[in-house]
Amino acid sequence: MEGDEPTKIFPTPGRNGYAQRGGKGDRPMMNSIIHIHKQGGAKVDAVRVSAPGDIPEFLKEKEAIELSDDGLLHVTCVEGDEVGPLGSVVGYEESDNTASGYNCWFIGDPATKLDEIDGVFYTKSVEKPPVYAAQLISEEFPKFLEGAEITRNPDGSWTIKTSWGASTGFPGQAYWVLYGTDENGTDANILTKSEKSYRNYIVCDEDGVDIGWLYKIDP
Repeated sequence: MEGDEPTKIFPTPGRNGYAQRGGKGDRPMMNSIIHIHKQGGAKVDAVRVSAPGDIPEFLKEKEAIELSDDGLLHVTCVEGDEVGPLGSVVGYEESDNTASGYNCWFIGDPATKLDEIDGVFYTKSVEKPPVYAAQLISEEFPKFLEGAEITRNPDGSWTIKTSWGASTGFPGQAYWVLYGTDENGTDANILTKSEKSYRNYIVCDEDGVDIGWLYKIDP
């Protein structure tokens, strides 16, 4: 469960980008690459939309998920609205940062990330969950995402092009997350600190040994 604290390991300064316990809240060093994974076995608020009737009424009423005339799904996302095909799995959460009141996003390659039981989704319960590289967005270009389509915006934010559209985040307010590679190249996105989904990630070392909740290490 989310409230359960992972095994506490506080590396020596500089290792994996973390300072020892104490000081300024065990925050990641601003420009360091860290490693994170999702909590296994946790229920995920998500829905597979294969037809118009699959869109939950409360999301349809708020126009958080819409089906366009060309048969594509359009979802309202904090980092930037996304577009995807019917049959996709869409995650959702309440948000104060969208007009609809919901933050929605397409979950790429859901069969490898989620278990689906009677229409309910859970993060996969595996002994060793996938570990992703992440870095707090700063003023500097994220060199570990070299090859991704990333641009700096006049307002100081950064935008990365994804399979579903484009995601935008501001320095200090979001993380770059590298999931791996796909047929389009670098598979990466932006994780915004103010959203509920930020609380689902656990910081770990390169071997997947848990350090602590990301939202507690970097509130």
